[in-house]
Amino acid sequence: MHTSEPPTVLGLIRSAGLAVDGVHGNTPGPSVETAWRAMAGFTVEPGATFPLAADRRGVHDLWLAHARRSGVIAGDGTFLVTAVALRSADTGWIRARLTDTADVARLVDDQQRIEFIARSASGDRICGITAEEYDYWLITLPLPPAQ
Repeated sequence: MHTSEPPTVLGLIRSAGLAVDGVHGNTPGPSVETAWRAMAGFTVEPGATFPLAADRRGVHDLWLAHARRSGVIAGDGTFLVTAVALRSADTGWIRARLTDTADVARLVDDQQRIEFIARSASGDRICGITAEEYDYWLITLPLPPAQ
């Protein structure tokens, strides 16, 4: 019988090989909740898709190319990130840094689906992956300024 508690967002981010530099929280914004709402918008179109059942090799490189091109990742490899995990909305954004072992395909929810959002430090851009009906969507969007 499986009795362990689901991982916290910090544990999940570390298990993806990302270095955790600290907790940024939800202010200054935009908040984690605002980013998830933006990703779920009716007019959102993916920058790339791949089947849910596809081999996950290459997902990290695909996301990394989009995230760098959109300015989500700083020159030193840092960015803010959240994932679907225990207490992630309460924790807010985590300051993370790319490492040689990083693989965002390991940022999975309790159904083993890749679900995360990376945000630029300035808060104006996001780039994440979400599971839709049959495919993963890689989405890059501008965010409105924090209110």
